[in-house]
Amino acid sequence: MSLRRTLQLAFALAVASLALAFSTAAGAVDNPDYTAPPPTSVVSNSTPKPVRQIASTAATPSRQQLAITGSDVAGTVAVGTILVAGGAVVLLVRRRAAA
Repeated sequence: MSLRRTLQLAFALAVASLALAFSTAAGAVDNPDYTAPPPTSVVSNSTPKPVRQIASTAATPSRQQLAITGSDVAGTVAVGTILVAGGAVVLLVRRRAAA
């Protein structure tokens, strides 16, 4: 290996070692909100309103029967597209430089 590659590898290993040395495991023990006992009683000053149920006889589309996960697919698709395009550009630049 050349000296430059050896130095790059040593630097990458040093950065990774430092990152792992200063990292700690996340836990609920350090957070007092998680370790506190739950409240024993709930005080409510308002009377609950009656729930009006509406029966639906129409067939619901299958799209509404899927679980709601709360994620937006458009952002993920945009990031993926940008990363693939960036990889293609890097590949073209490297091949052109090698030719």
